[in-house]
Amino acid sequence: MIKHRLTVPIQSKGNVGKSTEAIARLGWMSARGLSWRAFDLDSDNQTLSKAVPGVQAVKLSEEPETDLIRLFRGIPETPLTLIDPRAHLSRVLLRSLEAVRFFQYGDREPDTRVTMLFYPMDDLAVMDEIAEVVERVGSQADYVIVRNRARIPRIRMYEGSDLEKELLSLGAATLELPTLLADTKDALAALEIGLQRAITPVQAVVDPEVKLDLIHRVILEDWLRLLFGRYDRAAATLLAGEEAEKVERTAPPPPDRGQERRGIRRGGKVNLQNLL
Repeated sequence: MIKHRLTVPIQSKGNVGKSTEAIARLGWMSARGLSWRAFDLDSDNQTLSKAVPGVQAVKLSEEPETDLIRLFRGIPETPLTLIDPRAHLSRVLLRSLEAVRFFQYGDREPDTRVTMLFYPMDDLAVMDEIAEVVERVGSQADYVIVRNRARIPRIRMYEGSDLEKELLSLGAATLELPTLLADTKDALAALEIGLQRAITPVQAVVDPEVKLDLIHRVILEDWLRLLFGRYDRAAATLLAGEEAEKVERTAPPPPDRGQERRGIRRGGKVNLQNLL
């Protein structure tokens, strides 16, 4: 059984929403009662560490491989380790994992596993990078394909491609981030300005100091419920074994589709007799 899980995005392009996804995933793990460690390696923005208490900001030195290897050595200290790197750090991350024989270690000791998150887009360099990582790592890691239509509306280079088929054959999970209404995002931004601090979606719902408008709160609660349900379904790829089993036991069940409202036949409830 997997006892320690490391999750890390492999992405050379910025502005794809990887820190937003990490913030949401930490909120989901906390809501499910899971313990985690998280490291923010984006010293330029520090989006994750500013938004989520408990995230450790790490300033990489001129020899980033050494800093990363130190982080990797601490993976056995907790079931779940999340790393949020800055863009363009993908190759350094991969070299560091290979330097400590992380993938081979995972083969010998199947209690440790890494999950790589990919953000496909219609960019040849990005697609080639993903293909290169899959070619080098193969089945020694798990994969999650993140769809963020708010930032990347179309991925025609990926859909139906040989790369998609290869990743699916390796058991890759797909995680689609639901789109939050622009008005609600603007309301959150206005609150951050007023409070002079970052506010996560979970904090906006549960923190009494965050005076979010009731309508926006309802919209945000529904957004979180939908997103957390998608995380629940990907738990086996994102979490260690016992944590994934805990989520399967305790997570709210998905909506009963049998109870969904059926379509009403045109004119099915009018008094036809009065029309004759």
